[in-house]
Amino acid sequence: MADQHSLFLIKPDGVERNLEQAVVEAAQDAGLTVVCRHRLLLGEEEIVRAWADTRRTEHPLEHLSLDLWYGARPMEMLLVTGPDALTGADRVKSRVRAGYRRGPFTNVLHTPDHLGEFELQLSVFGRGCETCTAVLTTDFGDYSTVPQAYPPGTLLPEEWRDIARLRKLIQPLWDDPDSCFWRPAYPEPFCSEQSVGTADHALYIAASPHQLSFDNLIGAMLTALPGIDFARATELIISALHHRDFTLAVGTAEECGRYRASLMAQGLVTPVRTLDQDTLRRAEQVRSGGLTDFATA
Repeated sequence: MADQHSLFLIKPDGVERNLEQAVVEAAQDAGLTVVCRHRLLLGEEEIVRAWADTRRTEHPLEHLSLDLWYGARPMEMLLVTGPDALTGADRVKSRVRAGYRRGPFTNVLHTPDHLGEFELQLSVFGRGCETCTAVLTTDFGDYSTVPQAYPPGTLLPEEWRDIARLRKLIQPLWDDPDSCFWRPAYPEPFCSEQSVGTADHALYIAASPHQLSFDNLIGAMLTALPGIDFARATELIISALHHRDFTLAVGTAEECGRYRASLMAQGLVTPVRTLDQDTLRRAEQVRSGGLTDFATA
C-alpha cells in the first residue's frame, strides 16, 4: 500500500501537560513517520477556515466551542506519513485519548476523519510551511464552497443563533470546573412538568451522536422534549458526549415513545427501556467502570 498522509493536532490541554513526545512515540509505534511539526496559535479567522465544512452562520454553537477549545491557545501540529495513515492516526488518537484524557473537552488529540478534512485542515494549520503545502492537492479558494460535514438537521431557534448571546451563557460554564462541561457525574434526566401518570420509562442515547453538530443536537432536544430550556438541553447533551448509554429523559411509556420518535427522526439513536431496567443498567456501569465516553471508542 502506498504511503498516505495524516495529521495530529495536539490540543491545548495536551501541550499544557507536555504530552507532545507521548504522541510522537504513539505515532511511531503505529508505524507512522513524523515529517513536519510546528506550534500553532489559531484566531477566529483560522478556525472558520479550518472548520469551513461546518458553517459558522448555521452552527454558531459548534463554532463557539471551537473558539473556546482552540482559540488563542498554543497547540502543536504533526504531519505524519505511512501506509493507511488516516486509519493509523485515528487508532493512535483513540489510544492516546484513552490513556490521557480528563473529560470531554480535555482529550489531548485531534485527527481528521477523511482525506477531505485532512486537506482542509492542513491548508490552514500548515499555511506558510513548504513541507506541509507540498502535500496539498486542493485549492480551497475563499473557503465558501467547502462541502458541509453535517447533513441538514434541526438548527437552533433564531434567538439562540447569535454567537454573542451564546457566549454569555456558555463561557461561564466553560470556565467553571464544577459545571456540566467538566464534571464526570450524571445530571438528572429531563422529566416534563406536564407529565401525567407514572414516570416508569427512560429514554437513552445508545450510539454516538457525533454525526450531528452541537447545534443539531440541542435543536433536536428543544424540539423533542416539551418545556426543556436551552441550558438544560446543553447540560444533557454535553453529558451524553461524556458517557455511553446515557439517559436523557424519563416519563410514561407514551411520553418516552413520543420523545423517541422525534429524536430518532432527527438522527439520534434513542431506545426506550423501563426505569427499573435503567436503574439496573446504571448500577452495572458503575460496578464495571463502564462509564466510558464515546470519544475513546
